[in-house]
Formats: sequence, C-alpha cells, structure tokens
Amino acid sequence: MDEHPELDAKGFTATLMPGQIAPALFQALPDVIFWIKDAEGRFVYVNQAFCHEVAKMSEDEVLGLKDGDIFPPTLAKVFLRGDQRVLKSRKPKLNKPELLPNRMGGVEWRSTSKIPLQDLEGNWVGTAGISRKTGYSEQLPTSGGQRKLSVIVAAIHDNLQHQVSITSLAQAASISVSTLERLFREHMDTTPRQFILQVKMSAACDWLMNTEMQVREVANALGYEEHANFTRAFTKLMGMSPRAYQEFYKKS
Repeated sequence: MDEHPELDAKGFTATLMPGQIAPALFQALPDVIFWIKDAEGRFVYVNQAFCHEVAKMSEDEVLGLKDGDIFPPTLAKVFLRGDQRVLKSRKPKLNKPELLPNRMGGVEWRSTSKIPLQDLEGNWVGTAGISRKTGYSEQLPTSGGQRKLSVIVAAIHDNLQHQVSITSLAQAASISVSTLERLFREHMDTTPRQFILQVKMSAACDWLMNTEMQVREVANALGYEEHANFTRAFTKLMGMSPRAYQEFYKKS
C-alpha cells in the first residue's frame, strides 16, 4: 500500500471545525464502530472496535484503505454511495439499517449514522460515521414509517423459507404497495425486493458459518427451488460463491 502521510488522525481532525467529532470517546465503546474518511473515501481514523469487529486488521493497516479493500464488492459500493450522498447533500444520514460483515465471516444488522465534515475554511473534506449492532425487531427510530417497517421486517424474517411477495408484505402492514416502496426508499435506501434478498443472504451466511448445513440445504431452507438461483444471488451480493464462502471462513 502506498504511504499516505496526510492520513494522520490528529493532523486531519486539527483542520476540522470544532465540536463535530470526538474520536477518543469512541475507543471506549467496544460495541460501536467509528471511522473517519477523507473526501476520496480513504480511512483516516478507525477505533479498535472497527479493527476487531469488521476489518480484522490493525489500525495502521486500515489507514489509507477504502471500503473496496475491506468489504465484498457489492457492500463496498453501497457504503461508497452513502458517503457520496452525505458529502454532496452536506446533511447527516441517521440510523440507517444496513448489513455489515463481522469478524466471524458472517453479516449482521447494524444501525449506521454518517455526517459530512468541514475544515476550518468551510470546505467539505470527508465523512465520519458510527455503527452499532441492532436486532431486526428493534424499533429505531419510532416514527410511524419505522413502526410499519418493523412489522414488514418481522414478516420477512418469519417467512424466510417462502418466496415472499411485495403484495403480501404490504398487506401485513396494512399499506399499499406504492407506500411500501416509498418507505423502503426513505428509511432503508433500498427496494423491498433487494431488502428481502439481503435478509435471506444474511441468514445464509449464518447457517453456512455456524451449522453443518450444506449449500443445497441452505438454498432449500430459504425457499429456492433451484440451487443455481441461490448460488447466483449469493455470489452477486457477497462476492464469492456459497461453497467458497463456507470453506474460506470455516478454514479461517
């Protein structure tokens, strides 16, 4: 990796407007990961929880890397788009549910918040974010839209073995399909169909890692009649096939 002398946490934060962040505090929160990125998306600061729970590298190894150097390609693109939107809009994005890889090789639900960062001259120079573990049934925040989404997410988890239709989800929450799609765009930054896929693949990661289930059994348990369809969906989201994923992480 190229040397990045400018990617120094103290030097970078010294250029920021006061009162935006307090990196030292986040070292004391083992269940919360915290990071700072420059405008190019390079990590300039991460706390120990980030290194231990996500990157599986030391802080020195992470500095200067981008999401694509750490996460599966599809997830890295999602994180990059989120950073770009926050930086472009100059507005924070709070409590966004998203999937994040964990140190065991699986993925888990987290609530992520990001803010844009300014330097002392008023230039927008990067982003900072925090992310903490959440259960799928946790209701954060408690707006009407989120309460509706809680019902929908619970229905998805309760029916992993079925081919869940968008219409049935809308009926479960007593809303129209168009309202359902709007809620997902506003609160989850994704579509209902993509969210269902993410939930299924999250369960698949867990089963492949922590059970003796074979790939075909996992596919059947998630309602895939064709084993090949499951393999294609998993590979597209996780960047490797289910079998390669299972062998790699169990070997690790």
